[in-house]
Amino acid sequence: MARTYGRLLGAVLSVAKRCGAGRLGGGPAATAGVLVSVHLLAVTMWFGPLGIVAALGAGLVSAAVVRRRVRYRGLTEVERRTAEEVFGTASWLDDVVLTDLAGRGRRAFTLPAVDGRILCNLGTAFDAPLGTGTGAYPAPAQLLIHELVHAWQITAATSPGEFLADALADQARYELGEDVYGMHDADATHRALRRGDVERHATVVDRWFAGQSSPTRRPRDPNSPYLHEIEQLRSPRRRR
Repeated sequence: MARTYGRLLGAVLSVAKRCGAGRLGGGPAATAGVLVSVHLLAVTMWFGPLGIVAALGAGLVSAAVVRRRVRYRGLTEVERRTAEEVFGTASWLDDVVLTDLAGRGRRAFTLPAVDGRILCNLGTAFDAPLGTGTGAYPAPAQLLIHELVHAWQITAATSPGEFLADALADQARYELGEDVYGMHDADATHRALRRGDVERHATVVDRWFAGQSSPTRRPRDPNSPYLHEIEQLRSPRRRR
């Protein structure tokens, strides 16, 4: 069910992009407006034209609210140089937009936007993505790198729907108690790159970046057993 829902959301975002929904506002505003409209439309469309107008109006209002209240920006020069330590001089980094939005439990999340860019929603880490980490991401910039792996996954996917299907299926498994972030066995690296394991893949990379998966505890260890997975991130990718 989560995978189907993700594919539907991806289709909506793709259609909205082709219809020029990005004109609703920069950053996350247009994407928020489209998502609110579509979810309300599923309920209000049964009321006929009035319901459709109500859903569209709610989307416009949501876009205006997000435009005023949500902070967003591109990567700074220092943040980009940090990202390039992992991803190389990737052109898709130009399309990354950081925001102070957060998901359930104030968790960071990443998704494609209707204007063709990629929203990395960092929550409280927005003000200092390179600062001291906390919780599951204790190293400086570790959370940023984790979310940028998801941005890379979006550029590598055949469509927004493919990424969102995998990401939402992963989160559904997490809510049901599965450790989708874990690296507990020798085969974890290979499983991380299996289709659908978006969180385990991002964990492999962020722990390599922080030195948590290296036998020497060396950040960005060039002799890490996970180096092959990092090199794949630096391969040229075509934006879909």
